[in-house]
Amino acid sequence: MRDIDFKLIEAERLASKTIDEFGICLPEHIRIRDIAFAKGAMVVEQRLTRAAASIVKIGDHATIRIPPTDTLERKRFSIAHELGHLLMGHVESIQRVCSDDDMMNWYQGSQETQANFFASELILPTKLVSRRCDIGNISFDPVRQIAKDFRASLTATAIKFVRLCPEKCAVVYSTKGKVKWFYKSPDWWPFIHRDQKLDKRTLAYDFFIGEPMEPEPVEVDADAWVESRGLDEIVEHSIASSQYGFVLSLLWIKP
Repeated sequence: MRDIDFKLIEAERLASKTIDEFGICLPEHIRIRDIAFAKGAMVVEQRLTRAAASIVKIGDHATIRIPPTDTLERKRFSIAHELGHLLMGHVESIQRVCSDDDMMNWYQGSQETQANFFASELILPTKLVSRRCDIGNISFDPVRQIAKDFRASLTATAIKFVRLCPEKCAVVYSTKGKVKWFYKSPDWWPFIHRDQKLDKRTLAYDFFIGEPMEPEPVEVDADAWVESRGLDEIVEHSIASSQYGFVLSLLWIKP
């Protein structure tokens, strides 16, 4: 997987600058609606057709629309995502509509990916999260706790976690029985193929054939996930979203 490109780094820097601008130093200070309002965007909850969120800009004022039925975590991410579009100058027409797929676009370097990186840094500021990612045994337990404390989605939290974690770990997003994308810690070295079919030996595979997944971390054959190059086993901890039909897998190479 290629390194994060410059535009994604700039998106994070803009979010970090926003965090500093509002003097945020605790998770409870990250009031996304208030930040959006201060930046000229009012948030309205209403039913949307074929959209996860949208933003309308007229002059210096904007309206962000989100579905009232979404979870709190998804609402916060959607607001931050649309605010990212606004502050990065992506709202060129009167209205911009974002789909569910756009909210899961973490790997293409597009404007949607930029908005996701902005939203991730705004909701999960590196300066507040990094020390909580410095742990030994890797599993979804610390990821869940960070997500709970910052009222963030597990997907965004897992990505931020592995990017900041000093251990050799990666998060893999699978859908329809295939690897769609992954993110890794700085020291992760085995190669993971995007678009490859899940191996039957992985825990994630079980979800897509209708079998219950093992709820705890399990050691699996390394070549079930990666080009092993002499690596025998890796630890896999997988969780699934039945609503959206995907699996997140945390992979960890034990020291």
